[in-house]
Amino acid sequence: MKPSILSRPNIKNIIPYEPGKPISEVEREYNLKDVIKLASNENPRGPSPKAIAALTKSLSDLHLYPDGGGYYLKQKLSDHIGIAANQIVLGNGSAEIVELITEAFVDRGDEVVIGRQAFFKYRIAVQIMDGTVKWAEMPDLQQDAEALIDQITDKTKLIFIANPNNPTGTLMDRSQVNWLMDRIPSDVIVIFDEAYYDYRNEELYPDSLAFVNEGRNIIVLRTFSKSYGLAGIRIGYALTTPEIAHSMNAVREAFNVNSLAMDAAMGALDDNGFLEKSVRMNADGKELFYRECYRLGLQYVPSEANFILINVPLPGRELFLLMLHKGVVIRPVDVYDLPYHVRVSIGLPHENEKFFYELESVLKEQGLSLV
Repeated sequence: MKPSILSRPNIKNIIPYEPGKPISEVEREYNLKDVIKLASNENPRGPSPKAIAALTKSLSDLHLYPDGGGYYLKQKLSDHIGIAANQIVLGNGSAEIVELITEAFVDRGDEVVIGRQAFFKYRIAVQIMDGTVKWAEMPDLQQDAEALIDQITDKTKLIFIANPNNPTGTLMDRSQVNWLMDRIPSDVIVIFDEAYYDYRNEELYPDSLAFVNEGRNIIVLRTFSKSYGLAGIRIGYALTTPEIAHSMNAVREAFNVNSLAMDAAMGALDDNGFLEKSVRMNADGKELFYRECYRLGLQYVPSEANFILINVPLPGRELFLLMLHKGVVIRPVDVYDLPYHVRVSIGLPHENEKFFYELESVLKEQGLSLV
C-alpha cells in the first residue's frame, strides 16, 4: 500500500499560485511561433542595458556565495530612496518578502485582513502559517478603507494592501490611505505592496514612506520585476522600521538573493532614462487599450499599473484557451471571483495591436456581437 503524505492540514487547503504560461511552453504545445506573452505584467522592453552590463561583469564570481546581507545594494537603495540601510530587507522577489512577513508575525489563529480581489499570494502566505484570512469587500473592485477597518479585531496582526492592486489595477489614493492610517490600531502592521510604484499617478499616490519615517508599523514592498524588467532573476525589497526589519531578517534565508540579481539591480538603478522611457511607453499603450476596448464595446477597469482588467462576454478561462491557439498568452482571473474577466499586460506596440486583432477574431468566431 502506498503510504499517505502527512502534510499539515492547512497546507491541503491551499490553492497554489498559478503563474503566467511561458512562451516556450505555448510554442511547444500548440506548434506555434512568434507567441506573445501578456500575462505576467513584465516590462516588454526587457532589462536596462546597464543592468545587463552589471550582471555580465559578475558572472566570473559565480563560484562565490553572494553577500548575505546585500550591503552594497542596500547602500545604493538607501541613497536612492532616502532611508537607512537597516530599514531595508532584500528578497527573492517581493513575493518572498510576503512570506517573510507572515513567517515573522503570523501564528496559528492570528487574523490577517486582505481585500477580496487582492493579490493571490497574500492568502497563500497566511494559510501556510495557519493564520485566518479576514476578507474585506472591494466595491467597484477598489480597495476600501472602511471595509478594511471593519474587519479588524483584537486578533488582527496584518493588513495587506496592494497599491495599485493586482489584478484590478485600482489605486487606494492619498485621502483613503490617510483616513485608514488615522484609525489603524498601533499593534497592527500595514503592508503597502507597491510593486507598480513607478507607474503611479503622483497627484493621487499616498506617501507611504512618510508613515515609515514616523516610526509607524508599516512595511512598504517594492520590486525590480516590473518597471525595471528584472523579473527573471527575482529581486525585491521591503522598507520598514529597524525593529520590523530585524524580525524579518531573523526568518530570512541566509543567501536568499543571488549575486547576479543584486548586481543587476544596482545597474538598473543607474539608468533613469530607461525607466522613464518604459513608463512613457506604458502610458501610451494604456491609451491604446482604452480606445480599442471602447471600439469593441468591452468594459475595462481604468488602471494605475502596467496591465488592464477587461470584462469579456465569455468565461475568462475559455477566452484564455482560445487566445493560446492564436499565440497570445493572457491571464484568467477566476480565482479572484472574476470569472468573466481577463488581465492583460501592456506590451510593445505591435504586441498590443496583435492582442486586439486576435481578440476581435476570437469574439467573431464565437458569434459574439461587437459594437
